[in-house]
Amino acid sequence: MLWAAHLLLLGVVVWIVDHFNPHEIEKILKIWVPWNFIANLVFISVGLFLCRHDICGALKKLRRRRVAPLLLLPASVFVFIVWAVPATHRIYYDEDIYINTAQTLAYANRSGFCNYGTFENGKYQPHWIAYNKQPAGWPFLISLVFRFMGTREMYAFFLNIFVFCGSIIMVYLITRKMTADGMMAFVAALVYAVMPHNLIWANTAAAEHAAAFFTGLTILLAVIFLTGGKDRHLFLLSVCLPFAAQMRPESILIYPLILLCFVIISPGILRQRKIWIFAVLAAVFILPHLLHLYTVSGQKWGADHSKFSMLYFGRNFSDNGLYFLNHRYFPTALTVLAAIGLLGSSHLLKFRILTATWFIFFWGVFIFFYAGSYGYGADDRFALLAFMPLAVLAGLGSGRLRDKAVFLTRRIGILPGIRLQPVYLVILAVIILEFVYFLPFVRQTGEEAWASRHDHLFAEKFIRNIPQDAIVLTHNPTMFLNWGQGAIQAYTGIAHPDHIRRLLEKTNGHVYFHHDYWCNTDSKAPQRLCRAISEKYELIEVGRARERDYTYGLFQMRVRNAEETINLVEK
Repeated sequence: MLWAAHLLLLGVVVWIVDHFNPHEIEKILKIWVPWNFIANLVFISVGLFLCRHDICGALKKLRRRRVAPLLLLPASVFVFIVWAVPATHRIYYDEDIYINTAQTLAYANRSGFCNYGTFENGKYQPHWIAYNKQPAGWPFLISLVFRFMGTREMYAFFLNIFVFCGSIIMVYLITRKMTADGMMAFVAALVYAVMPHNLIWANTAAAEHAAAFFTGLTILLAVIFLTGGKDRHLFLLSVCLPFAAQMRPESILIYPLILLCFVIISPGILRQRKIWIFAVLAAVFILPHLLHLYTVSGQKWGADHSKFSMLYFGRNFSDNGLYFLNHRYFPTALTVLAAIGLLGSSHLLKFRILTATWFIFFWGVFIFFYAGSYGYGADDRFALLAFMPLAVLAGLGSGRLRDKAVFLTRRIGILPGIRLQPVYLVILAVIILEFVYFLPFVRQTGEEAWASRHDHLFAEKFIRNIPQDAIVLTHNPTMFLNWGQGAIQAYTGIAHPDHIRRLLEKTNGHVYFHHDYWCNTDSKAPQRLCRAISEKYELIEVGRARERDYTYGLFQMRVRNAEETINLVEK
């Protein structure tokens, strides 16, 4: 009966794939995905309720003197990020899409970003919803905030910082559960907190911190269950697992990783029937995501060849390996500390193997990805997924150094019987010095995406000069919709001129063309589109700005008469 349930779920996926084409499946997922997340969240809430006594008991076990530094660390990091780290998008225009997907989830309960949306009496109306190739886990989290507080970019930034601070605590809890040593756990949390790219990407709307947090949560729950064997812990793990798998495309690796976690720590437990009973829950909630992966698998994502190939191995292996060793973007001392933790004695061998496997999964997957090099533009964000296991190993490394120092001092007769906690002071001092060294790097905005960043800044200024019910033709409608401004894809001006005429009538002529980043690039398709719009319509300047050799502008549109169009084309 149990295997029949698993086969039935597999049959559902096969039947949908066989009976619907990818475009039709996307239409189904636009509706299914939001309800799946809501149901999954309800089950997670039930799991937390069932484990409430365990959670309260764990909090009581922490002494006050240990709780204070633990809470002070993420609180200090939060203040530092808000005060010192530039709040800016770093992957354009993906973060706009994440935020708009959250907006669409919150107000229309549909999964996707909007290519044509309006605000009628202040109410967001998404008319054309496109399904996003990225999983909707992170946008769903943002949408929970938007439901209560309304849509503002700032809320997504603050949520990301909160998630990162939660990850710091998560590293502490994982390390403490593995070692039962509060100081080792604190060192691991501090190491995670000071990693430069962790701090930089926390003040964005990118999805990597959410992916890291929920991966860490599932690892923690797996370790708790395997060391305790309680059914309620297994239930919570089984419902958190599919949620965690939907933060980023590679987050699906959490499924084989948790299976290996079981094999490494307690292989005999897989013979227990309850494991496969609860696995049905984990399978039910992952069904739409499996269909999502199938649907978007054929998309090129900008790759000239295959998205994953051995062609990329050499460069990515070199870039992503040296990233942790050359002290340019990552403190080498932390890598050394993690190596000591990994290569220590036989103490905690199973946990060290598990943590190393965790690192290999989320570091190694990008070696074969066409854009997986940490040195490829803003793709250094992919490193964030490997930081948490590295921090845990660094915590183990601090304990190894302490034990070695104790052994040596006792052998030569100095400070016999003392655990030599001052060793930790040296380790903490080195970590803080590394943090100070990388402060200038953390505080800078960087050269990447300067043209898109200015497009973003100027567009926000331009719309202050137009009515709120106006419509903007742009390559990036999500950007304007996030600011509460109606927008539509630029190609509509050429592909659907009758629709533009209707909009001009409806808005009393308040339809505008955004001369944006894409109009300035060397890409021929957007250049042709921008030129065609300028030829087909009369454009009246509302705002104009220039940065380096890029020109940005917002122009009110008027339909040319046939004679004007002919004369312009002849010229």
